[in-house]
Amino acid sequence: MKIEGIEIAGVTSDSRRVKNGYAFVAIKGQEVDGNNFVKDVIKNGAVVIFTEENLELEEVKVIQVEDARKKLAELCNEFYQYPSEKLKIVGVTGTNGKTTTSNLIYEVLRENGISAGLIGTLNIKVNDKVYETNLTTPIAEDIYRYLALMVEEKVEVVVMEVSSHGLKSQRVHKIKFDIAIHTNIEKDHLNYHKTFEDYLQSKKKLFSELDSGKMAIINFDDMSSLRLLEGNQHITVITYGLNKRCTITASSIDFDKNITFTYCMQRGATTLSGVEIDPFEFPIQLNLLGDHNVYNSLAAITCCLLLDVPITGIAKTLKKFKSLSRRMEIIYQGDFTVIDDFCHNPASYQAVLESVQRMQYRNLYIVNGIRGNRGIEVNRDNAEVLKQWAEILRVKELYITACKDYASRNDTVTEAERDIYLDIFKNSEISYQFEERLTEALTKMIKQLKYNDLVLLLGSQVMDKGKKLFLQMIRETLGLNIDGFSEVQTEKHVH
Repeated sequence: MKIEGIEIAGVTSDSRRVKNGYAFVAIKGQEVDGNNFVKDVIKNGAVVIFTEENLELEEVKVIQVEDARKKLAELCNEFYQYPSEKLKIVGVTGTNGKTTTSNLIYEVLRENGISAGLIGTLNIKVNDKVYETNLTTPIAEDIYRYLALMVEEKVEVVVMEVSSHGLKSQRVHKIKFDIAIHTNIEKDHLNYHKTFEDYLQSKKKLFSELDSGKMAIINFDDMSSLRLLEGNQHITVITYGLNKRCTITASSIDFDKNITFTYCMQRGATTLSGVEIDPFEFPIQLNLLGDHNVYNSLAAITCCLLLDVPITGIAKTLKKFKSLSRRMEIIYQGDFTVIDDFCHNPASYQAVLESVQRMQYRNLYIVNGIRGNRGIEVNRDNAEVLKQWAEILRVKELYITACKDYASRNDTVTEAERDIYLDIFKNSEISYQFEERLTEALTKMIKQLKYNDLVLLLGSQVMDKGKKLFLQMIRETLGLNIDGFSEVQTEKHVH
């Protein structure tokens, strides 16, 4: 690839990745400004620098750009020879449900003989290979590198979780999506977006930038759904939900040990390849917990139908699908039951606790991690929902923790966040305790457990170590055989 006659060996915005012949894009982030590393990238062999600043350098060519983040995506798209145009790409966005929905789609495709890739919160998959990631939507240079790899590996369909951060920061700029899915939009990430309107408009970008004739699958029960489509008349829209006006809905829903319902396509649809699907109904069974998974599966089933997967194959895969890590995941089931969930905003707490209401148990114990470094507002709202449901569910004991023994710098709970959280419970009748350390909270809770009790481990990244620590502690403390519930070990291929 040549830029103004200069041969380019690679493109990056990370000064540590620069090698001889590389183009470096200097991005000014919230904490780090790439322009401060210009001397380093020149020393490492950069041959051209793109920046929004007015820099004059003798050692290397400098090109000033209006938007460095967009330029990074455009350069990567060109460098990797426009990979998204050689793939079918499904983008899944929403406050909650992105991970489960995208993994449902990926597993259905794989089980039905379609070569598939996945880019998401838990990992990146290229057919049977798994790569580690630490972002829901990776930075643009990594996304394009993986898309190019998927082209090489002859992947047909890529399923991608698309976060509001990824959209606003142009990480998916120039990617040609074929199907865009909306799960729901609730108040979240206001420490980054500042206002709900900005958050909503960031999500809207996924649908606004769809090419003519492409498809949007919209949760019509969500109050913000129609706003995602404002000013957008050139795409095909399919709605899903429990509202009778939806194209796709569910009937005969039953929550027992698992979820069963009838998938109903109330109006015909046309697949991406042009095949007409007549209205129909089909029974579905899920080995998942939670009302919200009815919505996640409706979106996933619809997407797979639009990709020409037969409903019989879809239903067969969904019946075998196991809960994902920290998504209403049963991590132990014996004399008592333990469920682990990545609760991080009011809607996710609502979904989990509402689902627990349907379950049978003796006493309910909750260990909840405060969401560190995310501000007062989201923690106040999380605490309000937790308080309401703790009263409804008659929680035996609530352990609130800052997880100081496991929190990273990005998840450290501030005094203000801790205080606003605890203030919500001060005048309630709920029996609760605050522990700085997760270890102490778990130790105290384990001593209380009796036959047929239910335990919830709740919280975002700060609680990621909770499952492993809990299993280790009950193995040592209670002498229980938990081999069948230890963490699943997945082969990791570092790329």
